Amino acid sequence: MASSSSSSSTGVAVAAAPGTSSGGSVFPGPPPPTPSNHKPLPSTAAGGTETEAALSAFLNRMLLSTPAPTLRSRPSSRLKTRASAPPIVSLDSPDLAPLCAAADVGYFHLAGHGIPSHLPSSALAELSRVDESALRASNLCTLGFSEEDQEEEADGDDDPAMVFDVDEQGMDELPAAAEYARRMRGVGMQVMALLSRCPEVGFAEEPFAEGRKKARCLVWVSKAGTGESAAAPPAAGMAKAYPYVLGLHCQWEQEAGPSSSWVMDDRGEWTAVGAPDGALLVTIGDIAQVWSNGKLKKVRGMARPTSAPSTSSDGHAGSPGRLSITVLITLPLDSVVSPLVPLSCAGEEEGSDEAGQETDGDADADEWRFRSFSLEDYAWRVYHERLQFKDPLARYRV
Repeated sequence: MASSSSSSSTGVAVAAAPGTSSGGSVFPGPPPPTPSNHKPLPSTAAGGTETEAALSAFLNRMLLSTPAPTLRSRPSSRLKTRASAPPIVSLDSPDLAPLCAAADVGYFHLAGHGIPSHLPSSALAELSRVDESALRASNLCTLGFSEEDQEEEADGDDDPAMVFDVDEQGMDELPAAAEYARRMRGVGMQVMALLSRCPEVGFAEEPFAEGRKKARCLVWVSKAGTGESAAAPPAAGMAKAYPYVLGLHCQWEQEAGPSSSWVMDDRGEWTAVGAPDGALLVTIGDIAQVWSNGKLKKVRGMARPTSAPSTSSDGHAGSPGRLSITVLITLPLDSVVSPLVPLSCAGEEEGSDEAGQETDGDADADEWRFRSFSLEDYAWRVYHERLQFKDPLARYRV
């Protein structure tokens, strides 16, 4: 005890027992002081600690002057734009190679279609004389929506300007537009036959063959924007959409010559598609993607024409935008949409399940990748959600 007292009085350190502090406590001692909070004791400050004070001041300046990191969010994919030269498929000499390439992008140009060059402009001339404001209610009826939807759209925008069913009487007074729509429907049926001949990327069967599904053909008339830059894609929410199998759009329908179009691909990116002379722009729709069991890429919504000049015939601004026609090959509203899986594949899968056998990796190609769904419910959602920035088929994927 005496030795311990004398050693502490002389300032000689005594080794502590393992697990204890120098004072004999079982609790660990405080951590050593850091340069930022270390303050010299009065007894040592007088002895000259200029070096320690300078180091502490330097570290404090470094901590205060370092800027905080700036977090930058990843730009949305829907704002990306790029130019595209899609594959060209010809009905005169069908080649499945360009069709397989088109399956990876969701759209292509179609040559050899046989549409007379004067017919699109004649159809537009007839449609431009129609009072589109009087067709707002009939547009929704043609699409199969209710009176409540008509009331909600009463003060809405004017897209689409007009919608007609080719098989109904609404086009009786528009002979050129009706002829154009019927010819485009015939072209669409030929494209469907081509997709059925390419089962590795298309359909396992011809959906509209006799005794199978019934096709419905809609004429969708929309307006191009005015006074906007043709280099900018359409604004969000400015265009409606509707489910379809194929969309056929004539890019040389205007007398002023061919005009490019905007297309939103399956990744949600806007793409500017050029307009080759005499070729139609064909877009693959959401129904076709489900029918192909996901092998076909699709276009979200429809092709949108680039903006028109906002000048009238007398040179003043403010004239209405030009019209554009898209012919949609779709289904009756009471249809059920599901993948077109061959019955033989379905039977083999059922047989293997009954036998208790596990499927190998090669069987994944025959599995359904989409659940069946009602077209009526899906069409309502697609139409009212406007131009989708999120894949509308995401909720139906398996």
